Amino acid sequence: MKSPSIISHTLMWHSFLLITYLQADTMTETADIRLNMISKAFVISPDSLPTEACHAATLTEVKPGSLMAAWFGGSQEGQPDVRIWGAHFENGQWHAPTLLTPTTPDNREEAHWNPVLFNDGSHLHLHYKVGSSPRTWRGYHSVSTDGKTWSTPQSNPQGYLGPIRNKPIQLPNRHILYPSSTEHQGWKVHFEIDDGSHRHQIPVEDPQMLGAIQPTLLTHPEGHIQALCRTHSGVIAETRSHDSGLSWSALTATQLPNPNSALDAVTLRNGHHLLVYNPVVAGRTPLTLALSRDGRHWQQLMTLEEGDGEFSYPAVIEDSNGTIHIAYTWQRKAIRHIQINVVSASSK
Repeated sequence: MKSPSIISHTLMWHSFLLITYLQADTMTETADIRLNMISKAFVISPDSLPTEACHAATLTEVKPGSLMAAWFGGSQEGQPDVRIWGAHFENGQWHAPTLLTPTTPDNREEAHWNPVLFNDGSHLHLHYKVGSSPRTWRGYHSVSTDGKTWSTPQSNPQGYLGPIRNKPIQLPNRHILYPSSTEHQGWKVHFEIDDGSHRHQIPVEDPQMLGAIQPTLLTHPEGHIQALCRTHSGVIAETRSHDSGLSWSALTATQLPNPNSALDAVTLRNGHHLLVYNPVVAGRTPLTLALSRDGRHWQQLMTLEEGDGEFSYPAVIEDSNGTIHIAYTWQRKAIRHIQINVVSASSK
């Protein structure tokens, strides 16, 4: 185990590298792209939240012009009354939330956690976890055609949790790559590939003992995939695959800070990458949006939230019209939604 002095020195060094790095890269990253915020509203506001608390939003596009968000809500994270809730965005507004998982399939009164929505082009998928803590999670999965009527939840094969926090991606062979992790024997990242009839796991080595979970995926040309991960070491970690997810490099620390909180990222159709995260080593504020062309050099372009409290656990997608959508926890009392346009320099 690392000593407190080593950890403190490491965090200070990474903070110094990040500041230097961002200052050096400002002009190049903003030379060809800028972001315009279209709207900032609540998916569910504090005064209409049907539960005492809410957390861990996920987003997907149902069809052009229509979105769905989901989150977990109850008296408090980890309590047996916590369930998965969802809401639909249609005709430019969010509709009242509905309860998506009223019961646990095996009739055990345990908390529901970390929903993940995913549209594979023909069906919507809802993945979530059930258990008294992340160390005892079991994975469940439901399917829908419209996001309003869902199949009876089915348990995942034993030992497979599915996407643990962030959205999967569909590989060129139409197999699904799930970014996953476990916490019962230390924090460990792994990936699961689902070919429609079988799943298999790919472990990721952590020689630096960064302690990583909750990977998010970015895609690059020629089957190259990058995963950025939350850690308890004060930095975002990364691992890369050069064979469409079949094998992964050992985890390494990036120059980006992480306060032991979730992050999410997406590769846009124009090839740029967007990252939503808390750019600090402690606390869950502010929440910012960063841009990269290569997945290595990042420039913070927009502050989404700042001030006291918690703004955390973002989800980010690009819809079929090219609009960026971000949903995240607002003070554990609401889920916020932001819409952003990507504008090229020639459009100024």
